Amino acid sequence: MKSKKQQKAAKHPADGKAVATKAAVSAAPKTMKTEKPAPEAKHTIKQLVIKTLTANCSATNGEIIAAVKAEFPKSAFKDTHAAWYRSQARKGLLTGTPIAIPSMFRKQSKSAN
Repeated sequence: MKSKKQQKAAKHPADGKAVATKAAVSAAPKTMKTEKPAPEAKHTIKQLVIKTLTANCSATNGEIIAAVKAEFPKSAFKDTHAAWYRSQARKGLLTGTPIAIPSMFRKQSKSAN
């Protein structure tokens, strides 16, 4: 701990130049902050799936997954999620009005022929 004489000497050195104190520094005008760009509207996976399905109602699950992975690379979005969103969109539970989506047919096995 400094003595009072040492503290006084630190504030007023022998050469006559005063050292800036915290109060003097805080009273000095601050530099202008750079303005932040306006934040973009946040998109959700739901909004992206709706956009993809309305743009192309016959989009496959693979196309939906590719669109989601392009926008959200760390997402765990997979085929079952795409199928669920497609089902909800067909029923009208995503947008309030049903989206006309053609049904996806399962591949037929070769033994069925």
